Amino acid sequence: MSKKQGKSFSLKRLFTNFLTLALVVASVTLISGSIKEWSKNYKSKKQLAELQTELERLEEETVHLEGLKSKLSNSNYVQNYARGKHLMSKSDEQVFILPKAKE
Repeated sequence: MSKKQGKSFSLKRLFTNFLTLALVVASVTLISGSIKEWSKNYKSKKQLAELQTELERLEEETVHLEGLKSKLSNSNYVQNYARGKHLMSKSDEQVFILPKAKE
């Protein structure tokens, strides 16, 4: 093999090795980037599901509180609730506490 052919073969081999290394580095970079994006996507979907569950719970609570608000704006309801819960009575009535029935 002549000197010129040896240098040419060596340069081709060096170029091939460099190109292979560059492709490996690019592949690893792309794969790691894809894994990071998949991880972010998974976490975002999980967080979205948790937030949707929380939203549903809060909507139910809002409906309950709106109902309670409308009841509390009714003075008859407030009087009956206070009388039943706190054993309050009107001035002309007596309250008797009866034992609970045994089943």
